[in-house]
Amino acid sequence: MASGASVAHESLALPRERAVSTGRIVAIDALRGVALLLMALDHASFFMGAGLQAESYGGQPVALQSAPYWLSGLLTNLASPIFFLLGGYSLALYAAAQRRKGNPEWVTTRYMLVRAGVILALDLTICSYFWRGDAPYAHVLTALAASMMILSLARLLPAVALAGLALTTLLIHQALIGTMAGALAAGAPQPFWQAFWLTYSYTTNPAAHFAVLGWGPLLWLGYALGHLQHRPAMRRPRTWVMAGIGLLGLWLGLRLAGGFGDLGPFGAVGSSPAHILVMSKAPPSLTYFAFNLGLAALILAGLYAWPRLTSEGPLRWMVLVGQVSLFFYVMHLIVYNLLAQVLGLVSLPGPRIVWGYAAWLIGLAILVPLGRWYREIRKRYPRVLGYL
Repeated sequence: MASGASVAHESLALPRERAVSTGRIVAIDALRGVALLLMALDHASFFMGAGLQAESYGGQPVALQSAPYWLSGLLTNLASPIFFLLGGYSLALYAAAQRRKGNPEWVTTRYMLVRAGVILALDLTICSYFWRGDAPYAHVLTALAASMMILSLARLLPAVALAGLALTTLLIHQALIGTMAGALAAGAPQPFWQAFWLTYSYTTNPAAHFAVLGWGPLLWLGYALGHLQHRPAMRRPRTWVMAGIGLLGLWLGLRLAGGFGDLGPFGAVGSSPAHILVMSKAPPSLTYFAFNLGLAALILAGLYAWPRLTSEGPLRWMVLVGQVSLFFYVMHLIVYNLLAQVLGLVSLPGPRIVWGYAAWLIGLAILVPLGRWYREIRKRYPRVLGYL
C-alpha cells in the first residue's frame, strides 16, 4: 500500500529518535491488526456455523472437533488478550502525546470517558443487533468501555502502582472464580452483575460474556506498559522473545500444576493430550492469558526484527487494520452477518470450516478497502471521528 511506503519514506527524513518511535508504533499497530484479523476469522466461522472452539466456558467439558477446527481456534484465541492489552497501551501513548502538547490531565480523562461512552453505545446497539438480533448482549466492547472508565481515574496512579493494582485484581479474580467452579460448571443461575464483573452468562438479560474484573486488568497493564514505550529495550526483539518465553514458562507451570483459577484443569476424565491447550476463556484464567500473551510477545518480536514486512512489505495492510480497530470491529460484525445470510441462500457442500475461511477472505476483501477509506475520512475530520 502507498501508505506503508509513505511511512517508511518519511522516517528516513526524521531524527533518529522520531524514526525509531514511528517504527515501534507501526509494530504495535501491526500486532493489533493481527488480533483483529484473527477475531474476524473466529466470527466469520461462527456466522457460517463452524465453531472453532479451543477454549472452555465455566469449566464445562470441551469436546474438540478435528484438528483443523481446534488448531484454528487456538489461533483465534490470541485476539481478545491482545485487543485489551494494546487498548491500554494506545491510551498511554495518547496521554503522553497530550502531555507533550501541554494539555492538562483532564483532557485525557475526558477523552477516555467520551470514547468509553461511544464504545458502550456501539456495543449495545449495532454490535448487539448483528450478534444476536433483538436480544441485548454485553460483549467485548462493553467490558472494554467499563474497564476504560475505571482506568480514566486509576491512570493517575504511578505506573508501578497501576501495574500492581492490575496484577492484584487478576489474582483476586482468579481466587474468586475458583470458589465458584462447581456452580459455574453446573450452569447455576446467577445475577447479571455477578456475570458482568466476575464470570459470564448467556442467560442473564443482557447476556454478559467478558467479565470486567477478569479482562480489565489487561487494559490497565497495557497502560502501565505504555509508560515504558520510550525505552530502547521496548524496541528490541530480544526483549519480547524473553517476555514470550517467560510467559509460556508460567503457562506450562500453572497448567501442569492444575491451573490457578483455570476451571478446566488438564487431565480431567475424557480429555486428550490436546486438552492441555484448552483453557478457560470465560471467566478468563491466568493460563489462558499467559499462553496467548506469550505467543503475542513472540509475534511482536518478529515484527520488530523484520520491520520491512509491515512498513513496505506484504503485511502493510495489517497496520491499516490496526489503525482503524474500532471501525473494523463494528464493520466486521455487519459484513460477516450479511455475508452469512447471502451464502445461506444456497446449499454449501463440504466441511463448514472451509466456508468459514472462505467467508473470512471474502469479508476481508470488503473490510480492508473500507478501512482505508475510513482512515482517510478520519484524517479530514479528526474532531468528529477522533473518538472512533
